[in-house]
Amino acid sequence: MSKQDDTAAGIAAALSALFPFTSSATNAVVQAGKPYVQASLEWQEEVVGFVSARLREDLDFHKSIAGSRNIADVIKLQQDWATASLRAYLDESGRLAEIARRAAASGVSSLYETAQSSLAQGAPQGSGKATRTSIAAE
Repeated sequence: MSKQDDTAAGIAAALSALFPFTSSATNAVVQAGKPYVQASLEWQEEVVGFVSARLREDLDFHKSIAGSRNIADVIKLQQDWATASLRAYLDESGRLAEIARRAAASGVSSLYETAQSSLAQGAPQGSGKATRTSIAAE
């Protein structure tokens, strides 16, 4: 079982204990949440990679400044660094926005598919309130 599956199982158990959902409703919420867990991990990896790259590039910039012989070289290095930094931040914001977009689309799609499946299987559509007997029966 993967770390993601363990997390999803823990979330399902917690939701079942806290809220009077049926197990199919809890499952729908958990399934919809999986893309968000995955996106969170992907987001963290992306940010760590970006920060690491920026630190390396900033260090290289400072080394170049230290080795400069005149003010014209320093100004040119600073302009190049600022341009490259701006481009890197814009590119990174695009990648992070794409991660968020995919997570939102997957989460909604997963929730919709699970709800449709539950309805097709004849899931109860009563008041939405579960009793201990109906929960135990599931």
